[in-house]
Amino acid sequence: MKKFSLIFIVVSLFFVFFFRPSDLWAHGVDYKVKEGKAVVLKVGYDDGEPMSYAEVKIFSPENKDIEHQNGRTDKNGCFAFLPDQPGEWKVIVNDGMGHGVVTEIKVSAEGGSASGGKETMKIETAAKGWPRWQKLITGIGIIWGLAGLILYFRVRRRII
Repeated sequence: MKKFSLIFIVVSLFFVFFFRPSDLWAHGVDYKVKEGKAVVLKVGYDDGEPMSYAEVKIFSPENKDIEHQNGRTDKNGCFAFLPDQPGEWKVIVNDGMGHGVVTEIKVSAEGGSASGGKETMKIETAAKGWPRWQKLITGIGIIWGLAGLILYFRVRRRII
């Protein structure tokens, strides 16, 4: 049992010293979609830093294989496009370092207005992922559960 305790302490210290909390937050990505005539996508990391100059690919509802539009976000992490038809538009944002967003933006046609009969678009976005605190609690729970499972099987082998 002493050998296992020593290994557990060494592994725990390794994680404490080499995976600081600031490093653990570095992989989250956050984004916002603003409504208007154009769809404006604002992409940033979950620490508030914008995802500057990230590659963006837009796929129309008609063809999910060929890009309708592509480009890069600006220095503030913003990218805009004009949907020309209703449906689910697929948006892929990739910063080139392993972080990114893949989301579907639903654009539905609203009825024409009284002044000129122009068609307006209504935009809906997919639900976001878990909040940061929930990811942290889930990660700690998984690690704690795996440690408990390992200890259970070690003790069980000694009893049998």
